[in-house]
Amino acid sequence: MIKILKIILIVFLSFVTLFFLIVMRLFAVKIYDSVVQTSHMKRLNNYYEDNSFVPVDENEFVNFDLTDESIKLNEIQILATHNSYKKAGTALGRLFVGLGDSFDEARALKYGYNNLTTQFESGIRSMEFDVRLRKDSFVLTHVPLVDNSSVAPNFELALEEIDLFSTNHPNHIPIIILMEIKNDWMILDHALQNIESEELEKLNSLLIDKLGNRLYQPNEMLESGKTLRETIQTTGWPSVSSLLGKIIFVLHPGDFTDMYYELDSTLETQAMFIGSYSSQIDQDYASFVVHNQVDVEFIQSLVEANLIVRTRIDSNLLFEQQRYIDAISSGAQILTSDFTIGRSDLKLDEMIYLPNNKLIIKRINE
Repeated sequence: MIKILKIILIVFLSFVTLFFLIVMRLFAVKIYDSVVQTSHMKRLNNYYEDNSFVPVDENEFVNFDLTDESIKLNEIQILATHNSYKKAGTALGRLFVGLGDSFDEARALKYGYNNLTTQFESGIRSMEFDVRLRKDSFVLTHVPLVDNSSVAPNFELALEEIDLFSTNHPNHIPIIILMEIKNDWMILDHALQNIESEELEKLNSLLIDKLGNRLYQPNEMLESGKTLRETIQTTGWPSVSSLLGKIIFVLHPGDFTDMYYELDSTLETQAMFIGSYSSQIDQDYASFVVHNQVDVEFIQSLVEANLIVRTRIDSNLLFEQQRYIDAISSGAQILTSDFTIGRSDLKLDEMIYLPNNKLIIKRINE
C-alpha cells in the first residue's frame, strides 16, 4: 500500500512540476518580448537621429492629393491591421487554446505582425490594440498566458514609438487606433488588474502626456453648443489635410463605454473618441461606429449619416473575395484585415491592398 502511495505521489509531483514548467515557459514569452521592445526602442532613437534617415513618402500609399482641403476624414478609406501588436505566439499556447476551446480557434491565432514602426513605414495608418492593466502598467496582449506574445507589450513604450514615427513623419495621414480595453481571461494571469474609473483617468492622461499636440481629441472639433454627434451631422469632419501628422484614438464600444463617457460627458477632456455599435448611434458622442458584419446597404446608411465606420474584411484568417469587394463598396472608412502588408508571416502575393495597390484611398462610393 505504501509503495502504491509513493507511486501516486511521484506521478502527482511530476504533473505539478510539468505544469509549473509549462506556465513558466509561457510567462517567459512576455519577459522576452519586453526585452526585445526595449532594445527596439533604443535602435529606433538611433535610427531617427542618424543624418542619413529619410522619411517615407506618404504619397506612395494614397490615391488622392494630400493637400486637397476638400477631402474630409470621413471621405477616405484606410486599410487597417487587426490586433496590430500581436505576434504569432507559441505552439504550446495554441495547444492549450485548442484543448480549452477548439482547435479551429487555435489555428485562427496563428498570425503575427511586424513592429509598429515597420507597419507605419509600409503605409498602415489604422491599427487595433487590446489593452489590459497588469500590476500598475497598461499592456498590449491578446489572451493572457496562452496567446500573450506582443511586438509592443508595454503600452507606454508603444505610445513613444508612435510618437517617434509621427514626429519624424509630420505629414502622415492621420493614424486611427481602435482601443479595446480587455477584462477577460484574467484568471490566467494573477497580475492582471480590474480597470475602474480611476484607471481610465490614468489611461486618458497617459495618452495626452505621451502624444501632446499630436493627439487629435474630440474637443478640437466640437462646435459651441453642439454635441459631437450634432457637430458631425452639421459641419462634419475636418479635412484630411488639416489632420496630417495627427493621431486619433477611438475607444472600442463595450463594457467601458459608459464608464469612460461619465468621466466627462462634455468630451472636453477626453483623449479618445468614444466608439459606438450601430445600436448606439443616437448617443451624443456618436462618431466612430464598429460594425464588423459587412452589411453593405446598412453600412452605407451609416456612412451617409457622416459616421466613420470600422468593418472587418475578413475574420478567423478566412479571406473571401466577395466580402473584400463588399467591404470596400460599403464605403466603410476603416477596413480591417489580417491579410495586410503589416503581417510578419505572409508572402507578398498573399497580402491584400485597396484598389490600385494603395492603402488609403478616396472613398469608393463617392
